[in-house]
Formats: sequence, C-alpha cells, structure tokens
Amino acid sequence: MPKSIYIALRFYLTHGYKCNLKKPMSFSEKIIYRKLNTDPHLYSKFVDKFTVRQYVKDTIGDNYLIPLLGQYNSIKESDFDGLPAQFVIKTSNGGGGENVKVIFDKTSCSLNKLCNDFNGYLKVKIGSKIDEPFYDIEPPCVLVEKLIVDENGRVPSDFKIHVFKGDDKEKVLIQVDGDRFGNHKRSLFDEVLQKLDFDIQPKYESIDEDFVFPGNMPEMIALAKKLAQPFRYVRVDMYSVANAVYFGELTFCHGSGWEKLSTKEADCLLGSYWKEYN
Repeated sequence: MPKSIYIALRFYLTHGYKCNLKKPMSFSEKIIYRKLNTDPHLYSKFVDKFTVRQYVKDTIGDNYLIPLLGQYNSIKESDFDGLPAQFVIKTSNGGGGENVKVIFDKTSCSLNKLCNDFNGYLKVKIGSKIDEPFYDIEPPCVLVEKLIVDENGRVPSDFKIHVFKGDDKEKVLIQVDGDRFGNHKRSLFDEVLQKLDFDIQPKYESIDEDFVFPGNMPEMIALAKKLAQPFRYVRVDMYSVANAVYFGELTFCHGSGWEKLSTKEADCLLGSYWKEYN
C-alpha cells in the first residue's frame, strides 16, 4: 500500500476525520506533517538519549540529568559486574517501548538475555518504521542510568510538559502519566494545574482525584520552557523525586501522531496553539 494511502486511511480510522497535510490545522495533522516534511537533522541530536544530555547540560545544567552509570556501543554480561542491583537500561535511539527496561534486581534476571535483547535493539532502525527518521541518524548505544524511585520505592509519575509557541505567546499543557508499569492512568492539566476536560488517549483511566502535584512544579515548568525555547512545539518529559527535578527526554512527534484526542475540537485547539506549517 502506498504510504500516502496508508497514512490517510490510518489517520481517518484513528482520529475520525480526514487528514489535511496541505494545510495542517490540528495537533495530529501537524505531527504527521512534521514527520514527513522536515529535515530530520534538525531533531536528531535532541531525540537521541545520549547526545541530548549535552544540550540539557548546556541549557539548564547537568544536575537535572539522571546519573549515567554506563554507555556501551554493545553490552556484555561482564559490564553488569560493577553496576548496582537496580538500574534502568535503554537504547539511545528509541522511544519508551520495549527498548527501555527497569531492573529492580539484576540477580533475578537473565543478563545474557538482557544483552542479546538490547544489542538487538541497536540494530533496529526504529525511525524508518514510524516515519521519524531523526531517530536513525546518531550512532545508537546502550545506556544504563540510575533508577530513581519515589518514597514508596516506585517508579515516579511522568510529567510530560507540552510546550506550544504561538505568534506572540506560549502555551503549556501538562500530561501526567501515573503507574506506567501497572494500572496506567493519564490526565491533562493546564499551566496552573487545573484538570482539562479532554484527554490524549482517552482509553486510559483518569489520574486519581486526590492526586497531588509536587511542590516544585513551577520549577519543572520553567525548566521545560527553557529546553523548549528553540522549537515551535516539543514535549519535555520530566520527573520529580524527593523535591529534585530530573530530565527524561524531548519528543517532537507525540505518539507519532497516532494518539487520539477526546474530540476533533480538542485536536484542533492544540493545533491552534502550535503556529507552524499553516
């Protein structure tokens, strides 16, 4: 099937309306347009989880980076000897799918399988599979980071801060993803932390009503704005643990354009915040 027909069909089936790439107006249309029509070198160093660390260090400081325990062109079992029992292993060239794994106890997992899996992920050109070629430009590597957990020993909530640039103003939406490795819940909030009446991927349950934002949310939002400054739209993922802020990643094509919003009106509203391509 030709790519143009595949995209048009999948877009309609996913979002419920026809995709206009000649004059993209909605959030989802602009994501698809960005994937297909922009120079991938503009984003390659920012989406790579290793090279982006230098940008974060230069822009807001390396104290916001999750400590890096190891970086490998390929990984072998002996590389785990000097690592702690708990860590996060990921490849630099992909999203948050199977190529990110949280290890709570390395003695209870097969290190041989872990090596085989992650060395295999390095060979996958994920960008070509999802029409995001910027993921395939930087040389991929395996990264091992310190596992940061909350006071209950759980992986902390993920704050995905969408920063949109208009003609003369900036708009921030905060996507909260909780219990991502269990009963995944998600809700959207505005910059003053008021829950919005629409969602991205409404299949998820809403965040609990008694959810409490960390006290350093204003700092987190300010840092996200600094990291987003060169771009008309980007999603900045961050964490808060023990009142410390940590950078997660930069994402330029949220959900690769395939995450449905509650309504077309909500999709177009977010598109109106993003002044680019139309």
